[in-house]
Amino acid sequence: MIEGLYLPDIVGGGYGEFWRTRKRYRVVKGSRASKKSKTAALWYIYHLLKYPQANLLVVRRTYRTLERSAFSELKWAIRRLGAEKYFDFKSSPLEIIVKSTGQRVFFAGLDDPLKLTSLTVSTGVLCWMWIEEAYEIDSEDAFNTLDESIRGEVPEGLFKQITLTFNPWSENHWIKRRFFDRASPDVFTLTVSYKVNEWLDAADLRVFEEMRLRDPERYRVCGLGEWGVGGGQFFSEFRSDVHVVPPSPLPVGARIYRAIDYGLDALACLFIAVDSLGRAIVFREVYAHDLIVSAAAEEIRAASEGLEIYCTFAPPDLWARQKDSGKSIAMLFSQHGVPLTAADSNRVGGWMALKEWLKVTASPDGGEDARLKISRDCENLIRCLPSLLSDKKHIGDCATEPHEITHLPDALRYFAVMRTDAPPRKDVPKLTDFTGKNRRNMRF
Repeated sequence: MIEGLYLPDIVGGGYGEFWRTRKRYRVVKGSRASKKSKTAALWYIYHLLKYPQANLLVVRRTYRTLERSAFSELKWAIRRLGAEKYFDFKSSPLEIIVKSTGQRVFFAGLDDPLKLTSLTVSTGVLCWMWIEEAYEIDSEDAFNTLDESIRGEVPEGLFKQITLTFNPWSENHWIKRRFFDRASPDVFTLTVSYKVNEWLDAADLRVFEEMRLRDPERYRVCGLGEWGVGGGQFFSEFRSDVHVVPPSPLPVGARIYRAIDYGLDALACLFIAVDSLGRAIVFREVYAHDLIVSAAAEEIRAASEGLEIYCTFAPPDLWARQKDSGKSIAMLFSQHGVPLTAADSNRVGGWMALKEWLKVTASPDGGEDARLKISRDCENLIRCLPSLLSDKKHIGDCATEPHEITHLPDALRYFAVMRTDAPPRKDVPKLTDFTGKNRRNMRF
């Protein structure tokens, strides 16, 4: 261990329970400048030296973001603890190695699942995992896969533990349901704010005080670390009690549309049924990351099995020809069985059209209704749509950060701006239940 080290001077206050707990899950949400990542980095470096058989896996959704985030935070922690002489660093692949024991800090992204399943350690056991910016892990199933990688017996004195640190952008995220909405003897949760960071100067503190006075809702989230969208919610029309509905049979004679947003970072595809009265239901979503066009098209085709798709709306930039091949992404999608139709790309006009679809009106039974509903199955859209913030510089537009939450709403925008209502179908088929295991075998 490092000689002459007095931890309270190094780490500061506000994280005593975090430092001491040995529960399997250590889940920390907090505001900006709440030193949650720096404290986690200090904890790991200190305890790697304390436990010579421990190894650490650090995860984010995409591998390329780790070097400038967790890797840099851990290097900072090593310097702050005065422990530079104990560690070596590798950049390809990213690794931090304890010189005397061979212990390792591994880094992996969910975009490289083979790396996650093939990790082996030559010294000790892989017993700790740190998921930084855990909000980016949009699927609880993806987390469960990570969870399963920390398993098996550990030497006496060691313990298995997974730490999640994140900004709490949306109360619809699975992390809230899994860890904060129910008590468990295996879970430690903590909410921290900038107020625990004793190293902020007067100018830093004035930023938060001005936020508190100018934008109390944003201050509640970005200053105090509470659940929410940080003020300036773009889709104030969205209400889960009106727009989110249980899975149910599709309307008789419904015309089915797809709408996609695509880039190498993410594929977002929504399946939308529109009835003869112009009412729509988003009944299925595909949300996947880091797919080339052929793989993205395969995902879309698999989700479309048994459906008669009338049209697939997509952003017009997919028609730009690539310099190397002379082909556009839209052409490649078509070659792989997913023909596309260019949508209007005007952002303000598209958002206004979507707001019209979401507008809540009185229903004949005295309740409330909206023209567009979303099936409860579409968990990612339900999470992302109400989390969008207004762009403070461009009136009528939404902010493009956090970028992860924009893809599915963009796909829905392409549908909304292109489709106001649907003509009735003459070939009205038999009503078919569209729930459960038979969903992909339906034809309309």
